[in-house]
Amino acid sequence: MKKYLIPLLLILTSCSYFVSHIEKDDATAESKKKSASPKNLAIVFSHNISGETHPCGCRNFPLGGLPQVAGLFNNISKNAEVFYVDTGDTFFPSSAIPSTMKDSLSYAANNLALGLDQLGLKYFVPGDQDFALGLEFLKKLANTRNFEFLISNLSNESLIKHKRFAIIERSISRIFMLGFVAPDVFNDKTSELFTDIPSTLPKLIEELKAQGYDSNNPYHRLVVLSHAGFDPDESLAKKFPFIDWIIGAHSQSFLRFSRDVGNVKIVQTLSKNHYVGDINIDTNAKKPSDTYVLHEIRDELEKSLTPNPFRKFIDDHKTHMNEIQLQEQARMGMDVSPNAPVKKYKPAVSCIECHKPQGDFWQGTAHSIAYTSLMNVREQNNLQCIKCHSLGLGDPKGFTAAKNLISFKNKPIIDYWNQVHAMSSDVKSVRKLESKQIQAISKKWMAFDKLYGVKNNFANVQCLNCHDQHDEHPFNSDIPQTHEQKTAQIKSKCLTCHTSEQSPEWYGKDLKTVNEKYVASKFKKMSCPLLQ
Repeated sequence: MKKYLIPLLLILTSCSYFVSHIEKDDATAESKKKSASPKNLAIVFSHNISGETHPCGCRNFPLGGLPQVAGLFNNISKNAEVFYVDTGDTFFPSSAIPSTMKDSLSYAANNLALGLDQLGLKYFVPGDQDFALGLEFLKKLANTRNFEFLISNLSNESLIKHKRFAIIERSISRIFMLGFVAPDVFNDKTSELFTDIPSTLPKLIEELKAQGYDSNNPYHRLVVLSHAGFDPDESLAKKFPFIDWIIGAHSQSFLRFSRDVGNVKIVQTLSKNHYVGDINIDTNAKKPSDTYVLHEIRDELEKSLTPNPFRKFIDDHKTHMNEIQLQEQARMGMDVSPNAPVKKYKPAVSCIECHKPQGDFWQGTAHSIAYTSLMNVREQNNLQCIKCHSLGLGDPKGFTAAKNLISFKNKPIIDYWNQVHAMSSDVKSVRKLESKQIQAISKKWMAFDKLYGVKNNFANVQCLNCHDQHDEHPFNSDIPQTHEQKTAQIKSKCLTCHTSEQSPEWYGKDLKTVNEKYVASKFKKMSCPLLQ
């Protein structure tokens, strides 16, 4: 870590987007800064990052990633001062994490916190997912990172290092900022750490008035950072119409434009840094002139900052993650208990013996070499990725650790994976290959399996990822199903991996409703030839 941290800091502090740290006041626990920075202040925000430091690579057009966000901030800083805030569900993929993945996910969370620090994060409001490792994890972050926790409704002010509110002074404008965590986003006693938002806000307004806040002053803005969800934010806007902006989180409501409740503007963006919100304030103008834009974090943004220090940051992150993931999986033990033998899934090579036309078709699809995508982006040990690029992860009939993805009849041969990786190492995108190119790689892989004595190969999306078959198939009859039942079952399986985050084109504009017409076309395209 130390090898790249010092150079990273030196480069970042020289970048134009890296905003100098706000001066700390004492008694009022507020943040103030008067400067000769650009007249425009860009309050950029993220939330629901869910521990992601870089795009996984599954999407047709990858979105998100720290290098890409750094490029965006560099672009914005040419015309405005960047002021970065985050409203929670940031460091972990869920509020409960498996004990078997604790080491890798805690490393990822800490490294993400470091990355956000270097991006210039100013204020952070924790969400329920951020408590996945308990309060102690967050206390450590609060004491070791430069960004500050902004929590206005703690039931115990001494619980964690934080600020109750912040005041940002630019030119003739003053932005008053509050941070709220809704107690009801938690399903345990963590909810007791926070007070009710609607009943707490009036008291805070009185504190802000003592600091000069005037809701009638057109140069004063009240910005609420909220981890509550869209519906509670909407209720808050109706009850307190003097709020100017509510930057939300938790419900992952994808708002391309602000949702206005009277004069209150509610904004949320999509998860995992796929989009970043941007409230632009002309600090010499009255607040009706404020504008809002949503930035899509495309891959090409990384090149907007040259050199981009986050490229090495991500490369090192992947290296350490792979090491930790291998160590975790080594502790998982054997895939099957010797006292309870389980018959393994039959790999595609077994199916092809009787279903050659279907096998030939499958070998021409991206599914047949799906695992190569992970190898080429160094995510081959990431179980969160492997689950959709293999057959049977976590199933007794399959495997539990990356090292057991392939099993050999005799002693494992180290050279096997080197050969497999070499055959597709020059492939930048499996999707962009022609069917014949994919088929050539798939057939070559099967030839390697035969050459090296592979017993089970669970890599790639195979026949049994879609089709249900009896363990004794074809000698034992399967449970009868109509064509419609089989189709519905397979489509359901497709959607477990083709989620709105990984395959947004499969969904409507709200990214929640399935685009049935599009899914039907993909289903038809990927359907094997009918059995003769």
